[in-house]
Amino acid sequence: MSKENKNITREAIIGLGEESFKKNYYSELQTKLHDLEIINSQKQALIETIPDILLISDGNGRISPFSGQIASNMKNTMTIMRNNIIMDDLKSVIAEVIRKKRLMAYYFFVPIDRKLHYFEVRAQISKFSEVLIMIRDMTEPILLEKQLWDMTRKDDLTQLYNRRYFEKHLADLNEQDISDLTIILIDIDGLKMVNDTLGHLIGDQIIIATAGMISSAFKSLGLISRVGGDEFGVILIDQKPPDIEAALSRMIEASLNYLTDEGEALRISLSYGYSYHASGYVNTDFIYQEADNNMYQNKLLKDSSNRSNLVKTLMKTLEAKDFITEGHASRMQELATAMGQKLKLPLHTIDLIQLLTKFHDIGKVGIPDSILKKTGPLTDDEWKVMKTHCDIGRRIADESVELKDIAHLILKHQEKWDGSGYPLGLAGTEIPIECRILTIVDSFDAMTNDRPYRKAMSIEAALAEVRLCSGTQFDPDLVEIFLSIDHAHPHEGN
Repeated sequence: MSKENKNITREAIIGLGEESFKKNYYSELQTKLHDLEIINSQKQALIETIPDILLISDGNGRISPFSGQIASNMKNTMTIMRNNIIMDDLKSVIAEVIRKKRLMAYYFFVPIDRKLHYFEVRAQISKFSEVLIMIRDMTEPILLEKQLWDMTRKDDLTQLYNRRYFEKHLADLNEQDISDLTIILIDIDGLKMVNDTLGHLIGDQIIIATAGMISSAFKSLGLISRVGGDEFGVILIDQKPPDIEAALSRMIEASLNYLTDEGEALRISLSYGYSYHASGYVNTDFIYQEADNNMYQNKLLKDSSNRSNLVKTLMKTLEAKDFITEGHASRMQELATAMGQKLKLPLHTIDLIQLLTKFHDIGKVGIPDSILKKTGPLTDDEWKVMKTHCDIGRRIADESVELKDIAHLILKHQEKWDGSGYPLGLAGTEIPIECRILTIVDSFDAMTNDRPYRKAMSIEAALAEVRLCSGTQFDPDLVEIFLSIDHAHPHEGN
């Protein structure tokens, strides 16, 4: 009997022949088969678009990749399937799914490409006792959730707890029966002056550095928070006063040896106060207030000396940034003193002039090096920045007991006789005489000494330049006084 070649047709698949009595159902079966093909195609397309890892397990716990999933999942799939610990856990979950005949979830994490990935597993049994396993990479949503959670309780700059979390913690402790509870408040002295002079980037560096010092001293002992712009709070439990004092000493010692990111030495001054509750029911509002009072008392005791130290630090910074040497200030002081004596000015006024020769440019600590050290001409925008050094200097001087009397002179030291100076555009005798003297001796000393961008003029050429600027940049009467001085030995011209 010969074999006939038969085409694989829908008729062959569903057992219909030309003479079949089922022929009456052909159309309906044909439609059903077509619908099944569509459903199968849709499922395949769906599987190919699912970003999850798909595995399948038979009733004996043998696990294999589900066919049809996207190729980009294969690396993660193989990483998971080669991890014996994870696979053992999956087999346990599969056995539980088969036993309970219901959906089960499971979570695990695994390093992939040196990054920790978090996965969620969902396993469900089919009618044929196979278990379909869907593994979803939850790394991004979990990290986002963690980030959002941190935002509600962490400070962005320091990564310490924020004020809201600190206050919640205090509220939870309030009216509880607690032994050895301590609240410490710590404040950075003079941070506003640093921000106004060295800039907020340096100020932020100091805040971050201070957070590190406090953490190093207290992190293992309790909770640390940034509770304000320049203020930190620490909550300790089960710590005795001697241990607290020892930790505070470590913190203060670290603050005395701080270097900025630019390598500049800058002593950070910290004020602190704490309140200790030995035992019994606690009123956290009361001990917080007591700690706050103690901190401000500590600040007041050293406020003047801290400001003085900060001004000295700023002067050292200025010398490094602007190539201002001690010789420059002393030479100006000699010339200015000689002029003051020629004019028979009161000793107090001469004292102010001497102080002004040393500190008039202190505001330049707040000007970027790219502007201060630029060898070519400044752009209009750069000049706007440079001109702010007068007001920055005034703000620094206002914060210093020693310099407060010359704060208004520092503000006006760039004014010119003809009114073309800055920042106020003063003219003539509107400009304080201390500033009119300073501008002459400062210009002369600058011309007669080497600068990084030019060589020094001779004394004769510099004096000629001073005379040329009489009546425009300089007070004409003071120019005549200045020219009459012996510039080799200023005091011998009296």
